[in-house]
This record gives sequence, C-alpha cells and structure tokens, in this order.
Amino acid sequence: MVEEESAYVIRPPRVEDVDALGALHCQVWREAYVGLMDDDAFAALTPQRFASGWARRMEQMGPDGHHPNGEHVAVAEHADQLVGFISVGPAREQEDAPTDTQLWAINVVSDHLGTGVAQELMVQVLGERSAYLWVAEGNDRAIRFYERNNFRLDGARATDREDGLVELRMVRH
Repeated sequence: MVEEESAYVIRPPRVEDVDALGALHCQVWREAYVGLMDDDAFAALTPQRFASGWARRMEQMGPDGHHPNGEHVAVAEHADQLVGFISVGPAREQEDAPTDTQLWAINVVSDHLGTGVAQELMVQVLGERSAYLWVAEGNDRAIRFYERNNFRLDGARATDREDGLVELRMVRH
C-alpha cells in the first residue's frame, strides 16, 4: 500500500493514456466485480476492450478532461503510473434521475485503496455537488466510501442486461 497521499497527481487524461486507462479500468473491474457479475461477461473483460472505449471518448475530449456530452474526467497518477480515475457527467437516465449530475465512475486499483486518492479525485471533480451513482451490490467497500461522502442508498436497484451486475442507486442532495 502506498502511504503518501501527496505523491498523487490529479490531472486530465491525455490521448497517450488510452492503453494505460484500458489496463487500469480492466484491472479495477477484475478486482472489484469477481463473483458479482455474470461469469462469461467477467471472462470477456480485457484491457483492449476498455482501451477501445477510452479511445472513442478521448477523440472528442478537451485537454481539460471535459467532453462535449458534459462528462468531466480526471486521472490519478503515482510514480508515472495511472492508478485511478473519476468520471462525472449529466444524469444518464432520461426519466426518474434524482439529480442532474451523476458520478459515472470512480475507480482506483486495489494497491492504492485507503490512501486518500479516491477522496482527492472526488473532491477535485465532483466537490460537494448533489449527485447520484450506481454501485454494485456486494461492493461493500465502495458503498462505505460513498456513505462517508454523504451518499445514501435510495432503494432503487437495477440489473445490467449485459453483465448481470446488480446495481444499487445512491444519492447525495
């Protein structure tokens, strides 16, 4: 575990980060969702799949980490390695969104959990704004992190048709 919170650089992603973001995103999902999603979908997680998604997003993203769709992305770097990212944007639900802002994702590799880097990402990109998010049922560590940031489960739940992941909605007003 990394001890020095000050050793992190929070910055916008760059085009040259695409492969590292793909590897990071895949690693985090493999660490966090083992046993929580459909076995076939879990087996299909590859760094290349995630990198291709990041490449599409980066095509339109500005150098400040803002995308025309309203998404704002930042990455956390430690010792020249990406160790986490956050993505915040407008509510994805067309109806029934509890707030206008959604925390689309915050992901940190397990070696850097508990260092404060996720909190720093949250503070720098989302701040204290009202927002909501979807968290995997069974991802208790993430739920506790969100609760410390004043998010509360609101009773909404959904099952992803593609990967079988059951998600719970959390809201902060």
